This record gives sequence, C-alpha cells and structure tokens, in this order.
Amino acid sequence: CSVPCGLGQRSRDVKCVSNLGDAVDDGECNMKLRPTDSENCDMGACAKSWFLTDWSERCSADCGEGVQSRSVVCLMNHVNSLPLEGCSSDQPPERQACNYGSCETKAEWFTGPWGQCSVGCGNGTQSRDVICVQRTNGSFSATDRDACAGLAEPASQQPCHLRACGARWYTTAWSACSKSCETGFRVREVRCLDDSIAPSSSCDAELKPSNREDCNTQACIPEKNQNENCKDKYFNCNVVVQARLCVYNYYKTVCCASCTRAA
Repeated sequence: CSVPCGLGQRSRDVKCVSNLGDAVDDGECNMKLRPTDSENCDMGACAKSWFLTDWSERCSADCGEGVQSRSVVCLMNHVNSLPLEGCSSDQPPERQACNYGSCETKAEWFTGPWGQCSVGCGNGTQSRDVICVQRTNGSFSATDRDACAGLAEPASQQPCHLRACGARWYTTAWSACSKSCETGFRVREVRCLDDSIAPSSSCDAELKPSNREDCNTQACIPEKNQNENCKDKYFNCNVVVQARLCVYNYYKTVCCASCTRAA
C-alpha cells in the first residue's frame, strides 16, 4: 500500500501472455476481461502523536521572571510501531518559566517622536522630548536628569527641510528717523532673493514691503527759555546728533535745537 496507515493505493503489473507464457501485445487479450492494475487499500487507523518545536531561544524578560514558548500540535504519525490511538490528554506544556537573574535599577535616556518642522519651507528645526527614565523589573518611570549624567544624551533638536521656498522678499532694519519730531522719514533696503540668497526677479511685486515710511510725527515741544533763533535748519539733524557732529560749529548752527537738546 502507498501509505503505512490510513487509506492509500496499491498497484500490480497486468500483462497479456500467450499459452506458452510469453508476453504479447495487450490487443491479443480480451480487453473487457483485463484486471485492474491499481486499487484502494486501507491500512487501518493512523496513530496520532504530539509534535513539538524547540523552546524559544529568548526569555520574554531580560531580567526577572519571564516565559519561554514552543508550538505543540497533535498530528497523524506514520510510524507503524506506535499504538493506534489518539493524542493523550497529557498535552506537553507550551510555556515554561525562565529567569535571567534579578533586575537591577537602570537609568537610560528616553526620546519621544520628532515634532513638526518649525517652518513650512526652507531650513528649519524640529524638536523632541528627551527625558531620563529609570527601569525596574521591566517598568519605566521618569527620574532626575542627573541619573543619566554618565550617558550620552540624544539630541533634542535637529535641522529639517521640507521643501524649497523659492524667491522671497528680504528687508534690512529701518534706518534712524530723519527728524526727531514734526514728521520725518526712515528707510530700509528691500531685496528679492532666491533659496541660494542670490538676487531674483521671481518675487510677487504686490507683496513687496515698503522701503520708506513716516516717523516721529508728533509736534516738536520747545524747551523752556530756548532762544527763538535756535532752530533746526537742516532736514537730517537727527543723524547729525547720532554722528556726534554737533562739536563742529557749522552743524551746531544749522542743527541748533537738536544739538542743544543732545548736549
């Protein structure tokens, strides 16, 4: 039979032979009377046995009590010497205890996920939480950063770049106001620069920042006992004061009021 147990097949040779016992062509015999050359066979019920894998190499816990596991299945066993019976009720265990020794309290750095980039385009930064945690028997709890002082601390910030921004408007700081009162003006430089900080003509002209604006629009308040002839006759006396030019008679005269207040 093709199997040692259960249902299988067995076969035999069927030949047409003459009266002298010599093999001849099958057509010489009556094909209707030809015996079958195979048939089913039943070798009886197959024995069943417990089949096991090896225990897992690692314990489920790095320290303290853990478990090792293996697979246990009941399958047909084709070894004829086994008794014809099913798997016994005494199934071998699938889990067993393991212990790699007592756990020691250990401090280590814990890092959270990286946050969003600080900018939508161009170069920015992203940050994450970095905390010192204490591990005991597989559980974690936050602790003082000093406990991790001997360990290399992971970075809490890193650069990020989502995409290129393209050309944008850049401005300098405003200059000093041209007058200290009665409406002066101040200026700044405005440039269109691309991602490599090279001049570009691709910026939206409608979004261009102003390069000049009014300042110090309040009225001038005359000082007490101020000589009526002591007035500012120069449009940019505020710059004269900042440049400390009042020591020269010319600027002291044309910017009399401003130089007097600054004295």
